[in-house]
Amino acid sequence: MDDAKGQMATETDDPVGSPTDVEVESEGFSLGQRLRSPRTLISFGLVFAIVIFALRGQNIDVGQTWEYMRGANPWLMLMGMAVFYTTFPLRAIRWRMLLRNAHVPVHEGRSSWATLPALMEYLYLSWFANCIVPAKLGDAYRAYLLKHNGKVSFSSTLGTIFAERLLDMIGLFGMLLVSGWLTFGARMPEGTQIIFGFGALLVVGILVGLAGMRWLSPLIRRVVPARLHDFYGRFEYAALRSFSPAILPRLVLLTGAVWMLEGARLYFVILAMNQEGVSLGLPAVIFVALASSLLTALPITPGGLGVVEGAITVVLTFFGVDKHLGIAVTLLDRLINFWSIVVGGFVLYLVSKRK
Repeated sequence: MDDAKGQMATETDDPVGSPTDVEVESEGFSLGQRLRSPRTLISFGLVFAIVIFALRGQNIDVGQTWEYMRGANPWLMLMGMAVFYTTFPLRAIRWRMLLRNAHVPVHEGRSSWATLPALMEYLYLSWFANCIVPAKLGDAYRAYLLKHNGKVSFSSTLGTIFAERLLDMIGLFGMLLVSGWLTFGARMPEGTQIIFGFGALLVVGILVGLAGMRWLSPLIRRVVPARLHDFYGRFEYAALRSFSPAILPRLVLLTGAVWMLEGARLYFVILAMNQEGVSLGLPAVIFVALASSLLTALPITPGGLGVVEGAITVVLTFFGVDKHLGIAVTLLDRLINFWSIVVGGFVLYLVSKRK
């Protein structure tokens, strides 16, 4: 039975799935078309509205914020960027483990599409897509890249990405809880409750989806249209097979390392602003960084643009950070984990032979 399912993971004639998946799988990924789509234009319009509201409604002094940003130590900012980009090889190693466990062929000696640099390239291009189009379309784009370059199943790859998201959300939310407890104790500020509630909702939703596939598969197949059974079967198999007791400790270790490095990124940004009086303990820094990463999961705007900046600035004020100084820290941090991906991803998209 497992062998038969393993063979399914190599099929390339996936039936149609959701409208977004079908479009990406059958037509490829055109940035021009995505950027001109009504959904993308509406999302950027929302970002523009958020910025205008913040500038006018919150009495933000742009000049003061810019002066704070100019005072940042460039070497420490570069350290923060180096730490951030260290997460990509770790994420690629983890994804390769999930692919192998799900019987998606990634034998490096047989083809160049499955090397670690290639997987890092797929990851980076998918992050780039998530930064310029809404609805986390970059995840479907990553699955398409693997199908296009490696001739493997689109739906199976989506299953491994679902498993990866589950690991990320559990690891992120667990570390967010611990850092929040160490920072605030039992009395957490009112605003943080929204962050914890959103994180808990995401974790519960993914876990329910995984449990449903594990225990309610026959029922789900009755609901899913017959033409989608093969697609769903490969997705389900890959999602469930991605985890195993043998590799779980390594997956947990890699996930923890990724999120610790995300916290280290913000730590260096704050160190770069120390001459301006920003001083937060390590648990507080990790809490703010992970809260920022959690909010990027919102599918409202590309990469959480506008939403993340506003929310993290508010979180920083919980620690007594001046509003304008908090905005400066937030914008410098987003310069690393958002705008550098937009610029670098655009260049990679132009020169990549795997796009």
